[in-house]
This record gives sequence, structure tokens and C-alpha cells, in this order.
Amino acid sequence: MTTQNRSEKLGNQFFKYRGQIPVLFFLLAFFLMHYFPAQTKWLDQSNTLIAVSLVVLGHLIRALAVGKRAAHTSGRNRDEQVAEALNSTGIYSMVRHPLYLGNITTYMGWVVFTGIDWLIPAMLVGFLFYYRFIIYAEEQFLTRKFGQDYLDWKSATPLLLPAFWKFKANPQPFSFKTVLENEYSGIAASMTTAWVLLAFQWYVLGQFQVKSLLILAMALFIVVFTLGLRYLKKKTQFFKV
Repeated sequence: MTTQNRSEKLGNQFFKYRGQIPVLFFLLAFFLMHYFPAQTKWLDQSNTLIAVSLVVLGHLIRALAVGKRAAHTSGRNRDEQVAEALNSTGIYSMVRHPLYLGNITTYMGWVVFTGIDWLIPAMLVGFLFYYRFIIYAEEQFLTRKFGQDYLDWKSATPLLLPAFWKFKANPQPFSFKTVLENEYSGIAASMTTAWVLLAFQWYVLGQFQVKSLLILAMALFIVVFTLGLRYLKKKTQFFKV
């Protein structure tokens, strides 16, 4: 097996478990918070603002990609790559992989929230290394699927850093329902991450009892949000566009 084939195979494996592997990154960061507690930055307004801004920005980037996507693209399929059309307008005219850019931005927001300064560049390198294999496998698939059309777009569009001056409008209307249908699980994961990190920091800082009602309310909201949207997706026609 050639190096390229091995890289593509590894990338496809990472792609298949791309929803689970980041959990390992989170568990590692949570473990490190026990041994390198940066309490001076926990709940600090500036640090929290930066962290939350990155998380929200990451979700907005994903929403811009998903809300105007072509059918059967930019989805949450797990077992194999799927692309019935080539997205090349809207946010895809500025960056080739906005979904992965959104993910990395969100993840880095949570890393900032830990308050461990040296963990920020370490995790960034880890995420970039991990996603580079997924991107390689995906681009091999798209090259075989769309040929020269894809290669032309690829050569003119940056990998992960957006070139805003290259923007070309996407005439397709934005679908908020499509965003909710596809992104509610990711949003729920972010809210759960916030809940865990906040509860842990409040506990260590001796504020857990004071914040107990807020912690309970947050947990209840996350459960209702997640199960409610899951019900709408699985049991109703609400998201049918």
C-alpha cells in the first residue's frame, strides 16, 4: 500500500469517527485541568468572552455552510463520503472546508476556556494534524467524483483560512430549518461542554452550592433542547423542506 493510500485510509477512518474523536481531546483537556488548574483565568470575564466568542463563531461558520448547501452535501454522514454536487459559492467560494474550520474554531474556544495557555497551541496542532488526514481523504474522493471542475476550484480556494475577497454569492435561500436539523446535535454538544466546564470550575472555586439551581436549569434546558429537536427530526415532518 502506498503512502497516499495509507493516508487516505486513515483519513476515512478519522472521518467515520469524527464525532467521537474530539471527545478524546476534550477528556484530555478536562484531565489536564485537574493537574494544571489555571484558577486565575477560570470565569475571568476576558477569558470567558474570548472562549464563548470562538465557540459561537465556529457554530456560525458551520451554519453558513449548512444553511445554503446543495442537497446531499455538507452533511453528517458517517460511513462514507457523500457529495452529489460541488459547493463552490457562498462561504465555499472563500474556503474549501468551512465545516472543519468551524469545528476547529469551536474546539479552540473550549480550550481557551480551560485557562491553560500552553494547551492552546498544543491542541491547535493536534486538531490540524487530525483534520489534515480527513481533508486529504475527502479531497481524493472529490477529485475522483468531479475531476477537473474540482481541481480548478481547489486551486483557486484556500484550504482553511478564508479569502474574503473571493466571495461569490450563493443564490440558494438560507434554510434555518436545515441548520437546526443538522446542527442541533453539535450545538447540544457545545452546551454540554459548557455545562461540564462551568460546573467543574464552580465546584473547585467553592461556588457549586450557590450555583446549584443554575446548574440544574442548564442541564434541564440541554435535555429538553436535544430531545425536543431529536423528536422533531425523527418523528415529525417539521424539518422537511
